[in-house]
Amino acid sequence: MDTDMDEIFINFCELHRLYKSYKNLKSRREKVVPKKKLNRPTFGMGADQMFQHTRMTHPTFNKLLQLVSRPLRKPKQKIYPEERLSVTLQYLAQGSSMQTIAAKYNFEKKTVRLIVLETCEVIWRILSTKYVAQPTEKDYQSIANDFMDMWNIPNCVGAIDGKRIAIKFPSDPDEMIRKQFFSIYLIAACDAKHIFTAVSVGEYSNLSDGDAFQHSSFGQAFIQNTLPLPPPVPLSNATSKPFPHYFVGNSAFPLRKILMRPYHGEEITKTKQIYNYRLSHAHKAIENSLGVLIARWRVLNTEIEGNPKNCETIVLACIALHNFIMRNDPYGLYCPKNYVDRVEKGKIITIGNWRRELNNTRSLPSVRSVVCRDAFQLRETLANYFINEGALPYQDKWMI
Repeated sequence: MDTDMDEIFINFCELHRLYKSYKNLKSRREKVVPKKKLNRPTFGMGADQMFQHTRMTHPTFNKLLQLVSRPLRKPKQKIYPEERLSVTLQYLAQGSSMQTIAAKYNFEKKTVRLIVLETCEVIWRILSTKYVAQPTEKDYQSIANDFMDMWNIPNCVGAIDGKRIAIKFPSDPDEMIRKQFFSIYLIAACDAKHIFTAVSVGEYSNLSDGDAFQHSSFGQAFIQNTLPLPPPVPLSNATSKPFPHYFVGNSAFPLRKILMRPYHGEEITKTKQIYNYRLSHAHKAIENSLGVLIARWRVLNTEIEGNPKNCETIVLACIALHNFIMRNDPYGLYCPKNYVDRVEKGKIITIGNWRRELNNTRSLPSVRSVVCRDAFQLRETLANYFINEGALPYQDKWMI
């Protein structure tokens, strides 16, 4: 009996010793890495400061935080979702270096990099399903109605353009020799209200721009005719011949049945001039969309630090944020009327303020075009429409 009691006492003492050791170890750990108090970086900001910091108002920021906070919550790292989102938005909006952001928040640079990449991935994953989802046939029909109402161009379901986003040169000299330049290629389509309807981002450093378009997922959708476009309908009541729905692009893109581009060359007739100007007006929708995107998210106008895959994530996050804010900005702070090109009094194009803010945007170079024979005839039909039943009373003033 005494032996049993002695054994129980010994076990109790050992357990007590282990418990004290555990408490001492926990205490030492808490002294080394104290629990970080919640820093509310957006709390107390005025409206102007909040917009400069996040490109959105307090209610919009809170709505976004509610959507992304759960996957951003990482208790072991003791950096709260609001801090993560604030750090990321400031990096994207200001285009500041990660070292500058790290100094402001008293983080290490590698911590900021990790926060930005993880948060951008979450932003794209959460927002893209709703705010950058592929339009349905009904959506495309609504877009076509908007282009007709706003830009006087029938059957148009979007405008397309592209940008090359620069990447900061790697420090590895072998890597610098292997590649001639460093960039990722963004192809985007938008509706008449400057909301992106499709995006394709990829590393096509070894391809010409024309080949890059055809290798992109968006270009493949064109080639394979997999987009859910509405069926062809006549351009006007004056004709019964159906005309396909189409996108408008600049001379960088190939002429196809569902992609109209300008005429080029030396022999430009009056009909072709008017067609080019009418097409260029509709194309301003995507010029403005990309202009606003880059002006608001200044990181896209810098050399982004990181490998191509990480840079793609950053670009996609900016696209998702653009669409999210455009649909959740009741005061129009993000894209006010004077911020984009617009037609005033039916004929005067007024330049948007985003062009004044961006002095050195990276435009898409010309590309080699691959054309479809039927597309030539469709372009002629559309050009004739612009000078006949679709003519505007002031378009002759556009003549050069």
